Amino acid sequence: MGYFFRFLAQVLRTAFYIIRQRRIETRRAYALLAEVERKYDGRFSDKTRRKIAVSYGIYNPMMCDAFTALRGRRTTEAEKERFIYYFVCSSLFDDFTDVLALPEDELLALSFAPERFEPRNFDEAVFRDAHLQLRSFVHERTVYDALTRKLFQAQWDSKKQARTGVLSEDALREITFRKGGLSVLLCSFYLEVTPTPAERDCWYRIGTIIQLTNDLFDIYKDLGDQMDTLPLRMRDVAVFRVFFEDQVVGMFHAVESLEVTERRKGPFRLAMAGISAFGMIALDQFAELTPPFTGYTRQELVIDMEKRQNLAAWLRYTYRMAKRPLPSPSSGTP
Repeated sequence: MGYFFRFLAQVLRTAFYIIRQRRIETRRAYALLAEVERKYDGRFSDKTRRKIAVSYGIYNPMMCDAFTALRGRRTTEAEKERFIYYFVCSSLFDDFTDVLALPEDELLALSFAPERFEPRNFDEAVFRDAHLQLRSFVHERTVYDALTRKLFQAQWDSKKQARTGVLSEDALREITFRKGGLSVLLCSFYLEVTPTPAERDCWYRIGTIIQLTNDLFDIYKDLGDQMDTLPLRMRDVAVFRVFFEDQVVGMFHAVESLEVTERRKGPFRLAMAGISAFGMIALDQFAELTPPFTGYTRQELVIDMEKRQNLAAWLRYTYRMAKRPLPSPSSGTP
């Protein structure tokens, strides 16, 4: 009972902090984007501007502050600016690939020889300079460059998801993990202090969980877009739950390997549990349905996190995952 009340107090403090900081950080992002637009005499599309600001606004207090708290601090002002530029690059990269604005050879040149690339418009100029600014800060340049190449390939490979049935199950799983894990791992290079290998393992693993969760939340949208994702491939929700829980267990084993005090590890474990709980809520909703999901309505497939029952489920799952002993991963596959 004592643990529950400590847990509840910690959850409430964390929730209020995230809600408050989300507003502050979203405003920070919008202000920086306005400065960029003035500097380059152009404009982001409304969709891209909102995507950058909203994504960064929640990502910083939920993820970045959780990792920097392992060192007993919050994310610095300089780190926050770098993370905004990271979302500028990642969002513009999505624009370049999703609408086929750049062929592969030009996107390669912009990504890996940016100093020689001559931008032709606002988006290309902003991407190039933000990319160069981030790269100039990175201390482990060789490792970082190798990682960005792997991420580029994962993003490019993911274009095959637009053609249902082209990818094998193993190939789709590998692309999903690389795309999610590497994109989040990249953020660890923008911190003032070089993370330990165990910390980097946590960055990667929570990235794969976030990608799987996003795909679960996007089932209705991806059905309409005819995208190929692991959740849309699931044949049995219970089997997929085992697969998802295996990823969560693996992540928590990585958390336990962190060489920090329990005073710092506990809040971090709680933060990772809170992020992972969203996927469990989605799977609860889909447990009432039978794959494939083509015959269901938007209301049946979209997860509404404003529902009281989902908020209660989030609290319950977060509590269980942050507290329970770690089982060994199974060999479950989706």
